[in-house]
Amino acid sequence: MPNNEFGDFQTPLNLARAVVATLPPRDYRKVLEPTCGTGAFLQAAAELGVPQRIGVEIQPAHAELAAAHGEVRQQCVFGLDLGADLPWAAEGELLVLGNPPWVTMADLTRFGSANVPVKSNVRNRPGMAARTGESNFDVAEYIWQKLLIELRGHRPTIAMLCKTQVARNLLGFCAEHGIPLAGATLRLIDSHRWFGANVDAGLLTVHIGQTVGEYTCALYESLEAATPSRHFGLVGGKLVADVAAYTRTAEADGSAPLEWRQGVKHDATAVMELPADTQARIEEEHLYPLLKSSDLFHGNTTTARRRLVLPQRRLGQDTTELAGTAPELWAYLQEHAAALDGRRSAIYRARPRFSVFGIGDYTFAPYKVAVSGMYKKAEFRLLAPIDGRPVTLDDTCYFLSSADLAEAAVLTALLRGPTTATLLSALVFWDAKRPITKKLLQRIDLARLLATADHRGLAESAAKLTVGLPEQITPARARRAIRSLTARWDALS
Repeated sequence: MPNNEFGDFQTPLNLARAVVATLPPRDYRKVLEPTCGTGAFLQAAAELGVPQRIGVEIQPAHAELAAAHGEVRQQCVFGLDLGADLPWAAEGELLVLGNPPWVTMADLTRFGSANVPVKSNVRNRPGMAARTGESNFDVAEYIWQKLLIELRGHRPTIAMLCKTQVARNLLGFCAEHGIPLAGATLRLIDSHRWFGANVDAGLLTVHIGQTVGEYTCALYESLEAATPSRHFGLVGGKLVADVAAYTRTAEADGSAPLEWRQGVKHDATAVMELPADTQARIEEEHLYPLLKSSDLFHGNTTTARRRLVLPQRRLGQDTTELAGTAPELWAYLQEHAAALDGRRSAIYRARPRFSVFGIGDYTFAPYKVAVSGMYKKAEFRLLAPIDGRPVTLDDTCYFLSSADLAEAAVLTALLRGPTTATLLSALVFWDAKRPITKKLLQRIDLARLLATADHRGLAESAAKLTVGLPEQITPARARRAIRSLTARWDALS
């Protein structure tokens, strides 16, 4: 098991050797291994014949073992200027090898560790994004950034293991800071085999050149693969998962004319989500059928196994009014006040008691087009009321809302079409913890997709989606909805 404070996954020597075997052929004369642990990469570099080898390691026992394979500085890498403080004697190509800690800044804070870099919102996320964790990042990412900035003048080759998400973030970092990448590859590894960790990870190798090139990266499915399966990176300043697929559908990557919404966030599942057959003493007007990610993905959308307790209809609504308007709900919330008051997220502070988020008129719209954010395939579903009540979704789901069934059906058919599927294959990194996000969905230019679609075929597909629902539409009604959407979106352009 790793040392939690240090994110300590010691690299097996055989893996270090396999990493070295993938390196582009250069006359490497000096090697740096930051956070070198017991020195597996220093040993692999020695076997490669690199004359000068320097490691940095904070843990004394590890540093002592690593010293058998090179010069080891026992100190925290965060306190070094890697471009100026290391005593390089050899001239020639600099190679950086390693496996930085697989631990996040949040983990270090939770462990009470003093082994942390200076905290900062390095990607300049806005307030809410920073507060909810978007600005949090791996220590490995910080170390990568430090290497790229401080060693850029040495024009090194850097080859280090990291999570695939970190690799993607670093392409954007290089572009933002004008770091001239002359080439980048990511070779996937079996992290469970090597480290017993279920993490999507790989060997990221970059070479810093003299002039700025393209910020794209060749993805190989293994260390041994001879050819890449695809290229990902920045195209026109936008991060894409498959450059070739993106070139075929780039015109549909823009801005959606409708706003995607996230489902209700409450952070109290045991209190706010009840089995559908529970005879809770709560006013019916505050109970709604609830669907979750698994329901959407598997197409279980005409019945609900759960009901959601909703104390508000709009964000920030005063909940003390419930004592008079819904006394049974108020008594239920008071009974479970400890759990609700104990929710840890900062978003509940300075809000009415028992507040929820992701709530508004859109929550209560009768029709929705919804998709789970959690699965490795996008399944867009048309949702209609269940038992006469509008369906609600949890915060792992995203949706468009509509008052008109034909419009919702047309939007669903459009999103289930082949052009959208190709665009999503170009945009989505399916190994991400949440592959589908609101930010990504807002990039789907529905107006462009509608303008280029076969309207007759689209109308027929939309009508078929309503078969089995309490209300059904004809292709003619769907065509009227298409004309209405077209006119509305044309007026916006």
